[in-house]
Amino acid sequence: VIILLKPRSSCSYPPIHLEISVETTSMTLQARIQSALSTAKQWDDDPSLLAEIRASIPMKELVPECVLRLEEDWKQFLASDDSDVGAAPAPAAAAVASDSDAPIKATTSKYQKPDDCNFEGDDLLLKRLTRYFKEDVMTWVNRPPCVNPNCKGNEDGKQMESQGTRGPVTEEEKAGRASRVEVYKCKLCETEATFPRYNSPRTLFQTRRGRCGEFANLFGTYCRALGFDTRYILDFTDHVWIEVWSHRTRRWICADSCEGVIDEPGMYEKGWGKKLNYAIGATKDSVVDVTRRYTRKFHEDEFQARRREFAPDEESSENVFRLANQTIRQQQFGKIPKGRLEELDARMKMEAAFFVKVASSGVWDSDYKEGRISGSLAWKAARNELGEVHSVNEETIKSGAGKKNEGIGRRQKIGIVFGGEFLPLIAAREFDH
Repeated sequence: VIILLKPRSSCSYPPIHLEISVETTSMTLQARIQSALSTAKQWDDDPSLLAEIRASIPMKELVPECVLRLEEDWKQFLASDDSDVGAAPAPAAAAVASDSDAPIKATTSKYQKPDDCNFEGDDLLLKRLTRYFKEDVMTWVNRPPCVNPNCKGNEDGKQMESQGTRGPVTEEEKAGRASRVEVYKCKLCETEATFPRYNSPRTLFQTRRGRCGEFANLFGTYCRALGFDTRYILDFTDHVWIEVWSHRTRRWICADSCEGVIDEPGMYEKGWGKKLNYAIGATKDSVVDVTRRYTRKFHEDEFQARRREFAPDEESSENVFRLANQTIRQQQFGKIPKGRLEELDARMKMEAAFFVKVASSGVWDSDYKEGRISGSLAWKAARNELGEVHSVNEETIKSGAGKKNEGIGRRQKIGIVFGGEFLPLIAAREFDH
């Protein structure tokens, strides 16, 4: 049977044709793979938006220890045409004051935290970018405020009552690729208000409001604007975040912009108490089942029972992902440089070995117990995401104890923060051999 996976009507990503038996896998799994691919692909669709985002990021405030030494090069990069990036800022030798293994400590960044000592260079930039995005870019919306200017006492939306959802009908909603529109009525004045769930990164860059879907979508675009190789992570238990490839540690690092946290894969199962089943990671040219990174219960009967709702067995599940990647490469034949394909294959092989190791361990390396930060208390409680405790032992954070890396696991030097591999166009040239 040939199954045609159609993307959302608002997305330009081509449909995937999978020749498989409908008896060996779930249409839901395939549809969600397509949805994740569509989201990841659109991050690169608007070069002018990437340039606008890049120019808006306050690099001096994020990583002053790096940017101040590369200021002139960074200014030239910002002034360049995105279609012709030109030379990247200075390499490692120019960015480091000495050849010492000791990291350069930031003293002026408002986004600095005690555990920054565990991150350097590009990974430190990602960490600060995640906090900046949560604190100063996006606004979390539980319910929209009342739009009646004469209505007092409902500016926070707490008196808004849900009236259900509808599809996009206005030109603005359609242009913003709203998947659905939540409708509310004010209990105080009975004025109706809407909350469109936009999917367009450009629209989100303007509104800067939403929940985890909007956060992850726009944050993925921010990371692509800085050239990070970025994955969209779709968790089937109703959450989304991203992963960024770390060139220094040769592994994918999770980054949740709703929480302002990176590199805490145990946060969802160990911290929030989520009962996971599938988490898939998609870039514009690959898709991977990354569930094993976020659970240590993979082989337990209860966990496997939840996965069987989407595929009858693990072999069938693996076949869906294998066929999806084959189809992507067929559809983009000649468009993905050979070096990029080789790099993707190497990453997948390394990642698969890590997944086998952690899936059989059954134990988290770090004792992360903090519940979810984003969202109202009632909303988090309804989703059973409050966690065991509401704070983390600061000494544990400072020490960085218990971290297990997939890659090298070594200390990094401040290096090429905006080097060739982190600029989208230069990255393509880097792997073109």
